[in-house]
Amino acid sequence: MKTFISVSFTLTALVLGLSINAIAQNEDDALRYSNTKFGGTARSTAMAGAFGALGSDFSSLSINPAGIGLYRKSEFTFSPAVGGAATQTNYFGESYKDDRYQFNVSNFGIVLAGTQDSKSNNWKGFGFGFGYNRLANFNNRAIVQGNNATSSLTDVYLSEAKALDPSNLPAFGTDMAWSTYLIDTLNGNYISAMPSNINKTQRKTIEKRGGMGETVIALGGNYNNKLFMGATLGIQKIRYWEESNYSESPLSDTFDIQGFSVNNYLNTDGTGMNLKLGVIYMPMPYVRIGAAFHSPTFFNMHDNFSTGMTTSFNDGTTINAGTDANGGGDKGNYDYRFNSPFRAVGSLAFIFGQYGLISADYEYVDYREARFRAVGYSFIDQNNTIRDKYQAVGNIRVGSEIKLNPFSIRFGYALYASPFKDKSLMSDQQFFTGGFGYRQDGFFADISYMRSMYNEKYYIYNSSFNPTASANKLTSGTITATLGVKF
Repeated sequence: MKTFISVSFTLTALVLGLSINAIAQNEDDALRYSNTKFGGTARSTAMAGAFGALGSDFSSLSINPAGIGLYRKSEFTFSPAVGGAATQTNYFGESYKDDRYQFNVSNFGIVLAGTQDSKSNNWKGFGFGFGYNRLANFNNRAIVQGNNATSSLTDVYLSEAKALDPSNLPAFGTDMAWSTYLIDTLNGNYISAMPSNINKTQRKTIEKRGGMGETVIALGGNYNNKLFMGATLGIQKIRYWEESNYSESPLSDTFDIQGFSVNNYLNTDGTGMNLKLGVIYMPMPYVRIGAAFHSPTFFNMHDNFSTGMTTSFNDGTTINAGTDANGGGDKGNYDYRFNSPFRAVGSLAFIFGQYGLISADYEYVDYREARFRAVGYSFIDQNNTIRDKYQAVGNIRVGSEIKLNPFSIRFGYALYASPFKDKSLMSDQQFFTGGFGYRQDGFFADISYMRSMYNEKYYIYNSSFNPTASANKLTSGTITATLGVKF
């Protein structure tokens, strides 16, 4: 048995324990930063983002930049939004529901448009746009709890510790389990203070905050009122925070251990650039055909993270590892690069004069192409897992607008296919949208509501040791309002 000692972990342990890289950057992170949705103005969200062939809306600069060529007048828009997300969990028959609300800015931007009707010049207009569109919200909160008599998180620690000297245990996890006596040695073998086969309550709370947005700089033109072309330089920004607490406690007090808990914190900042190219063709006044290509977004990423562990015993002893006097955990940081996959968008719209329109987008994205890279670390295992776990998908967005001048009624539906090869891990995500608009004398005001839902399996730790997942149902709702002027 090891001698009772107090262990202080420093960043030296981080440098020596490079295996923690795999903890902070994995296939889940790749999906989070690749799985962007539609956002921006209230008109666009009310029509489920189906603006690839419509244009003349600031959101189209993030979908098909050729849309800027359809502007006849300059425009300024501002779109605040408020939304909430709820997660219903079911783990070993116990159900819990939690939610989180957030206010954000979904869009702001300005388009400067110029037109000319000279018959001698086939170029009928040009547009320049600058602004911001929100692409993803990460805000959520969940509680997973149930009684498990077949496995424990300590099984993961025992597996990682096998055949290793205690001085070489993986940092930010197994080494802390050793330091808090959660795992120990007996006759040269590692053992756990929390046996797998005892009935225990397992509880995990997760809170996520942040989002992704894109600053766009777009330029486009109108050739003979038939062909519209455009390009957008996109500068995407990632802000993500995740805090989680995991705990286990035996249901019987006949064991020496009272329980243990692990606190993790992750803060990720990323900035990336991409290029979008698009065209819209009008073979006849009431038909528009659009196509766009989005290059991969090349991100520079920075993670700050910390971990703390506490183990309590029935004799009143409580041992901490990686936890300072203020309750913080062992801290580390890491710089790396991430490339999200490219996208291709095909679109078709029918315009019914002054009565309304209907539009549809098909978006292709191959999640297998997401990649992590870093100086001094290959990410081979993580990138191979991305290729093995995910697939190429087609997402569909359909929207309609009924014009009752000066008012408009809008509806939309979007289906984002599951990125997983094993669809039991995550269902397709559905979006139901709608809204109203008012336009008169160069002023417009729009409001929209977007409702989304999907199901997922969530494993509170490695599924090889705990094959029972929490069955989660995730729903969200967002209200977006846009105020704009044309000049």
